[in-house]
Amino acid sequence: MWVVTSPRNDRRPLWWGARAQDPTEIPEPAALPESADVLVVGAGLTGLSTAVLLARSGRSPVVIEARRVGAGTSGHSSAKVSLLQGGLLSGMRRHASAATVRAYVEANRVGQQWLLDLLAERGVPVDVRDAIAYAVSQRGAARVASEHEAAVEAGLAVTEAGTDLPFPVRAAIMLPDQAQIDPVAAAQALRDELVELGVPVVEGVRATGVSLRRPWTVDTSVGGVSAQKVVLATQIPILDRSLHFARVSANRSYVLAYPAELEAIPQSMSLSLDGPARSLRTATDPSGQTYLLVGGNGHPAGRGGSAAEHVAELDRWAHQHFPIAEAAWSWSAQDYHLTTHVPSIGAIPGTDGSLLTATGFDKWGMALSAGAGHILTADILGEPTAYAEQLRADGIGLRDVGTTAALGAATAARLTGGRVAAAAHRPSETPPAEGQGRVEGSPATPTAISTVDGRACRVTAVCPHLGGILAWNDAERTWDCPLHGSRFDPDGTLIEGPATTGLEQR
Repeated sequence: MWVVTSPRNDRRPLWWGARAQDPTEIPEPAALPESADVLVVGAGLTGLSTAVLLARSGRSPVVIEARRVGAGTSGHSSAKVSLLQGGLLSGMRRHASAATVRAYVEANRVGQQWLLDLLAERGVPVDVRDAIAYAVSQRGAARVASEHEAAVEAGLAVTEAGTDLPFPVRAAIMLPDQAQIDPVAAAQALRDELVELGVPVVEGVRATGVSLRRPWTVDTSVGGVSAQKVVLATQIPILDRSLHFARVSANRSYVLAYPAELEAIPQSMSLSLDGPARSLRTATDPSGQTYLLVGGNGHPAGRGGSAAEHVAELDRWAHQHFPIAEAAWSWSAQDYHLTTHVPSIGAIPGTDGSLLTATGFDKWGMALSAGAGHILTADILGEPTAYAEQLRADGIGLRDVGTTAALGAATAARLTGGRVAAAAHRPSETPPAEGQGRVEGSPATPTAISTVDGRACRVTAVCPHLGGILAWNDAERTWDCPLHGSRFDPDGTLIEGPATTGLEQR
């Protein structure tokens, strides 16, 4: 049943509202196999695509997922399956060679075509749309020009174009015949394919660690699993030994879904290259109700001020420009950006190609998730593709070393500053107001206190990953780590991130 509620009361994505399910629910797990040929950790589009490709190639994967299939970033995406990706290509080109940018586009092209073919075979609806990158400012117009140049250099048939937007635009480029999908429907289609192939997909099982040598033993919330090869498809690897945490920044962005008349709203998939970014697309529910999806206002996880104000500002902008009703759904997603500007897909060094990861999709994981599945599968089969090798060819340059060092220094400063700020708030007997949270106590043992639905919770304010001091997210009522994006419910239950355990209650 499709349920329409206020975003103040329901923070599920529209895709999950269509199924009247809670994506944060932890289902009772089925029996977990004791061993696997290949264990895939994470049942988003990357993990599911990898498992399908492995099974089709004759391997015997097992998939585990901490919550439900598609419940993570895949199921919280605005779900544009596009090769024109805002200003990403020009940003990458400043850090990598033209050959690497072309390889990135090829990985996306392969993934896009494969995913759309699979959805067509399984009868999952796909909307074909023009993808547009536009700007309303002079500075943004310069970015559009740079993206146009980078896209053409990378082999995309991008052209200057007008828009169907109801406000003046200084510059715009367009790539035709791209797609928008329901990402949860896509995840479930992949899961259905795995079931038909006899591949176990076990929900409600969280991976908490991996042994130091082969054969790998993956520790989980319900016991260990031994595997010859392991794919960590968890957005950011849960293993610090990969050192990805030192090169990534976690970012949150928001989406609001508004009931609207189809003829009164833009039909294109548009994204502004001005700041703050504005993303637009349409969606239709099973009853035929059309929605305008308005996204943007991204900021680093755990930082950037009030999340609720980011959502409110996005809502004001949407009502200023479009004839829409009150938002029916409001949600957000978390994505990771690498200092290299190039996603990291493949084996962790020193593991003989048997422990693999994929991260750094930078908000564009729909096509690239399936593309990453092709790269990971080819690596496991010992048949790496030429474009995958090129993606890994540039490595970390001098500019990236400097950026990584600056990121590390900023992380250390936030770690110290968070403890100092916590100490400035003396303990109080009065709990925070409804929907609010605060950190108080000594720098050594700060406490995170919140009130949600009339219930006051007290948990440690220290992230179990690397000790970051948590910040209250007043839009989603969660505790978010400003270091690497681990997130927790008010009672300390782990939601996502590199952390593998929840918060200690106090």
